Amino acid sequence: MRYNSFVCALAALSVTACNTEHGPDDPGNSKWISRVVEYRPAPGQFINTFQGNATAAEGIVGGRNGCLSLGGFGGYVIFEFDHEVRNIDGTDFVIFGNAFDGNSEPGIVEVSPDGNVWYRLQGSEDGAAGTLQDYTIAYTKPAQTETAEDVPWSDNRGGRGTVRTVTYHTQPYWPLFLPGNPQELSFSGVRLPDNSSWSESGNKYVQTAFAWGYADNWSADYNEMVGNDPDTRASNKFDLDNAVDRDGNPVVLTAIRQIKVYTALNQWVGNGVGETSTEVCGALSLSADL
Repeated sequence: MRYNSFVCALAALSVTACNTEHGPDDPGNSKWISRVVEYRPAPGQFINTFQGNATAAEGIVGGRNGCLSLGGFGGYVIFEFDHEVRNIDGTDFVIFGNAFDGNSEPGIVEVSPDGNVWYRLQGSEDGAAGTLQDYTIAYTKPAQTETAEDVPWSDNRGGRGTVRTVTYHTQPYWPLFLPGNPQELSFSGVRLPDNSSWSESGNKYVQTAFAWGYADNWSADYNEMVGNDPDTRASNKFDLDNAVDRDGNPVVLTAIRQIKVYTALNQWVGNGVGETSTEVCGALSLSADL
């Protein structure tokens, strides 16, 4: 069901009529994100910068106008289009990141038909060694948030650590703009295996890409075009046919209304790289004109 059809159904309860035909003042649906529903990042080195605040979240609306950092594991953004994304043959939508060869910061993608019930889109690391289901992490706000400070975390597997500061990001890493001034942030989801290793030949850390199914991930089809739309290049491609429920059972989705992306690694990389944080730089629907 298209959004304008939904609005017309509501209009039937009022005296206002609704015309579903596109006119000169109604150019049709946009293929770009129309609204950020929620931005709730985890602590990270880009939080409270131009890549990690409320203004940055609005930057992914309407095109490719910037990149939004989700911070450490679990940090997320939820967005939607001005229409339902339909399940068509092949790719249904694409998500843009800033991945390149040797620098993948994979994020898991979930979809919802109603904004309440969510389904995960499978990726290549489902069932792989090191993939943790039902992983939960809790971050604790540092005592001072005037400048950068390590942010402690603990998880439901007995792990403890910190989101450590890096030299060139001196602002506070705790998301100070969140409503309610939370003293703790908790996130749950699937944690992917660490993907960082030291390259002797390159004299640097390399964050290896996973094969498929994740945002901000240098996958084999990253630079391919879909739907004869050149704007779909340099993106990760997603198919609603890969949706599964919490138990990993396949589900059939004909259309969805909201998309969620969250950082799926809890990993700190040395040599000044810092925590792994997924970036979202926009998204595009392949069913805007359907």
